[in-house]
Amino acid sequence: MAAAIFEAELSAEQAADLARLMDEGRSTRPAGVVVATLLYDGVLARLVAVWQNSAVLDAYLAETDVPRGLELMRKVGAEPRMTIVDVLEHA
Repeated sequence: MAAAIFEAELSAEQAADLARLMDEGRSTRPAGVVVATLLYDGVLARLVAVWQNSAVLDAYLAETDVPRGLELMRKVGAEPRMTIVDVLEHA
């Protein structure tokens, strides 16, 4: 498995808007996403999208102009940093 992490500083209102957008877009989530989670500590938001594997994520990134997490964060006025990591355990 692999994860795409989109990280940006957000206000509480922006984070709530992002959570709403994620919920509204659940049915159109990219097919290879196993789960997407929004983590927020009051300042820093992390949208974590866990993918079936790195090959599926790589194929998605190669065919899309703007990754979904980047698109959603931009809709709430943020420009996130994107990191790709391996997922070693998912229960």
